[in-house]
Amino acid sequence: MTAILFLALTAPQAQAWTHTGWVWDRVEFPLPWYLSDHVTDQLPEDYQVQVLDDSINAWQRDAPCSQLSTVYMGVREGHWKTGASRSDAMNTMYYDDPALQNSDSAIGVTYTQPSSEFAFSLRDPNDPDVTNNYFYAYDSDIVFSQGYDFYTSQEVEDGACSGSNGFAIEAIATHEFGHLWGLGHTCEEIDVQNNECEDAAFYSATMFWQGTPCSNEPNSLDTQDIEAITSLYGPYATFDVGEGVDRFGGVPLEVCFELETKGVEEGSGELAVEWNFGDGTTSNEESPCHTYTEKGQFTVFITVTGTNAECGEYEYAFREPAYVLACEVPAPAEGFDGMFTYEQVEGTTYQMVNQADLSVYGCIDQVQWDVFQGGELVQSVSAWSPKIDFGAEGDFEVVLNLGGPGGVAAEKLEISVSESSGGCSSVPAMAGLLGALAGLGAAARRRRR
Repeated sequence: MTAILFLALTAPQAQAWTHTGWVWDRVEFPLPWYLSDHVTDQLPEDYQVQVLDDSINAWQRDAPCSQLSTVYMGVREGHWKTGASRSDAMNTMYYDDPALQNSDSAIGVTYTQPSSEFAFSLRDPNDPDVTNNYFYAYDSDIVFSQGYDFYTSQEVEDGACSGSNGFAIEAIATHEFGHLWGLGHTCEEIDVQNNECEDAAFYSATMFWQGTPCSNEPNSLDTQDIEAITSLYGPYATFDVGEGVDRFGGVPLEVCFELETKGVEEGSGELAVEWNFGDGTTSNEESPCHTYTEKGQFTVFITVTGTNAECGEYEYAFREPAYVLACEVPAPAEGFDGMFTYEQVEGTTYQMVNQADLSVYGCIDQVQWDVFQGGELVQSVSAWSPKIDFGAEGDFEVVLNLGGPGGVAAEKLEISVSESSGGCSSVPAMAGLLGALAGLGAAARRRRR
């Protein structure tokens, strides 16, 4: 399965813009949108479509590096009474909140339904130690509220808005379309109240949390808006591993990566690539192979420097980290002589205590306990450290079978079961019992993401 690594525009450390957690799949472009047939008497009829088209496309016009595209599909006749719907997969705009869905304090609301389809992970712009997950959007509707007066930009400029509770519709629409694309606010109300939003650039951004009444705000974007949208939709690269190569396996594990860039202008100079394989080694080859010699779960990053006609010179860092899982055959954790021990709980019920090494998550993905008496299998249990009721006194053999990407292993203990108290742990009677791996097989387990 192809692993996809998107690349995000590197931005200054002092950032305030946020993302909502959804993003549109480029297969949906040009993104279609509709207008409800509930027109408003506050704006000229022909202007109502034009201002929305101008506002949604302001994001492509002022941030061409994002490579967005949209298409207006027309009016949805007889539709307005239903109001915004997050499930009809028709991105629809509503004037005057015909179904009364918005709160009184909201000038406009964007109702978006993310799908369950994972898109990528991206470092939080305000905390590089945090990684946020993004999902593809399924539907997004915008509803402009009742109780507010909306004016054309020309009317605001001419003073028609003065003294009213009014706003320039194009500024509000551009803000709401920012939410549709997947952008959050530059500063929230609580940030302003706590004096945590001090940079003037955050206030002037289209995505600031609050609009200014009767201000002839244009629908042009500023640096904060452009950085936020480009980090979601700017040029990116994909990579996968070579044919027949797995990113999960035993050490030594060789993984070959194949890079493919998108949105990079051909003939614009040599592309510079730096791979960080997560184990302290790097490479500047475009499609390198790397051998992992120690067990671990490794995150792979790449940084690409190049040129794009819309973006100019750029440097992009990873958007989705891919990881490599290199494992050894399951073995006891440090400080233990065997992979399991046991203790009596009550009567013929005994607690098994798994002591296998879990220092690398994912290197053990199959666990099975087999109980034998007189050479006959009497029960099997799949759990990490189960309680086993032997059902009667006597001599039993318990075999712990463990499997993972690095291989399989087994260990056996002989247990004399007695209903009287005082049952104690035992040391392994035999280690590495590969011939008794019930249900696990004798080959290394593999998984694909």
